[in-house]
Amino acid sequence: MRYAVFGFLVFATACAGAAPTAPTSSLSQIGAATTTEAQGGSELPFKGTYEGEEKVVTSTEHQLIDATGNATHLGRFTVSAHWTLGAAGGSGQSAWTGANDDQLFTTFSRRIVEVTPPTITFTEAHEITGGSGRFVNASGTFTVVQTRGLSMPYNNSATFDGTIDLGH
Repeated sequence: MRYAVFGFLVFATACAGAAPTAPTSSLSQIGAATTTEAQGGSELPFKGTYEGEEKVVTSTEHQLIDATGNATHLGRFTVSAHWTLGAAGGSGQSAWTGANDDQLFTTFSRRIVEVTPPTITFTEAHEITGGSGRFVNASGTFTVVQTRGLSMPYNNSATFDGTIDLGH
C-alpha cells in the first residue's frame, strides 16, 4: 500500500502545474540545421555528374543525350535532353529522372566553349521549370560543363553546379 501511495504522489507532483506549451527536446532545432530539404522556399546547392552518349537525329535540327549520373537532391538519375543546334551552340529541354521516378524538368541554352580535338566542351545554362513528385514546384538554375568526343559514338561526361528550390 505504501508503494501505491508513493507512486500516486510522484504522479500527482509530476502532473501538477501548467501543461508544457512546447516540446522539451531541442531536436527540432538540431534538425533544422541538418535538413537537406528546402523549407519555405530556400535555395539549396544542386550539383552532380553524369556520363552518356549523344546521338544525332538529323544533322543540325535535333540532338539527343541519354546519360546516367548522381546529384544532390536527386540521387542516382537518368537524363534525357534534346536540342537544336545553332552557330555557337543551341537550346533545348531536358528531363532528369530519379531512381524513384520523380522528375525534374529544365530548359537550357548551350554554347561551345572549346574545340580541342579529339574533344569539344560545351556549357549549358539550365533553368528548372518544375517536375513531378517532390520536384513539382521546383525552380532554380545550374550550369552544366560537358565534354564529348568529336567522332561517333559521341561519348560525353559532365559536371554541373547551381541551386534548386524545392518549393516546399
